[in-house]
Formats: sequence, structure tokens, C-alpha cells
Amino acid sequence: MPMEGLSTEETLHCTFSRAAPRFLVQRFKPEARFTQAILDEVAAVRDRIIGDSLCALMVIIPEEIPIDPNATNTDHFTGERVKRRILALALVAHGDMMRSVSKFYFTWFPQPFPARVFDSEEAAHAWLRDEADAAS
Repeated sequence: MPMEGLSTEETLHCTFSRAAPRFLVQRFKPEARFTQAILDEVAAVRDRIIGDSLCALMVIIPEEIPIDPNATNTDHFTGERVKRRILALALVAHGDMMRSVSKFYFTWFPQPFPARVFDSEEAAHAWLRDEADAAS
């Protein structure tokens, strides 16, 4: 279902919800794990939900989700270089370890869209709103 018709969608690992017509929130569940297979599965659902037009994306990761080290060695957004769906990405990491890993990840794998790591959803939302306004 394209994003216009989405209110909320649950998967085993995430809840996706629309905060505005072109603003998707992807909230990982506390029991989620970061493995390559799970991140690929989540990306496929996200891409299906977003559809063909750009949207701002806020990814929220609860404190200290276990991370398979192999999952940090892959650029999970390579598809964005071929078909861009993400206008900007704000990653909210509620744990110190995940915040550090995320900042390193975005340094190691520069993205074709603006991406920042935050410790608060409010700050992430404000930044995404500014990014969307600047792109209009």
C-alpha cells in the first residue's frame, strides 16, 4: 500500500506510522535485533510503504538493541542511489552505544540524502521539518 493510504503498519520488528503525508516514522520494537536479514526485511517493507515519491524518514531505535557486527559492514541504503525515496533521515537512538554506532555508520557510509543522528524525537522531528521545507 503506498504511503498515502497508510496510518500504521506492524511487522515483527517495527511499527511504521505516518506523521504527515510525506513523513514516515519507523519505530523499532524493543525485542528487535539488528541482523542483515532483519534490516533487509524492514527496508523492503519501508520501500513498499513509501512508494515512488520522496518522504522524510524518522527511524527510532530503543535503548541497546543487540547488533550483529556484520550488519554494520553494509550500506543499507544502496537502493537510494538508484531510486531515491528518502528526502532526509533522522535516526533517533535512545542508547549511547547505538548513537555512537549510528554516527560511525553514517560517516563510513555517506548517504545520497541528509542524515543525522539524534537523542530526542522532538529535535529529530524539527530537523526533518526544516529539511522538508528547504526541499520544497
